[in-house]
Amino acid sequence: MTRTDPVILDHYNRCIVQRIIDKYDMEPLEAARMFLTSQTHAMLEDPECAMWEFSERAIFDMWEVEQITGDPRKSVYIRCE
Repeated sequence: MTRTDPVILDHYNRCIVQRIIDKYDMEPLEAARMFLTSQTHAMLEDPECAMWEFSERAIFDMWEVEQITGDPRKSVYIRCE
């Protein structure tokens, strides 16, 4: 399986983990673990999902929706209504 460019992944990883730390007052390692093991991150790694087209805010929203519902696809940035 090919993966999204590591430079792109690094950018999103840093931005999203920092948002998690800031919003939830979480330790950096715990925030990183939560994001890196999420379905949202798996989608970000998959180049077929083209997640790099979304802003950091959108990716963070997908991660939060995943934490609440268990499915990042329920984010307003993905679902079709």
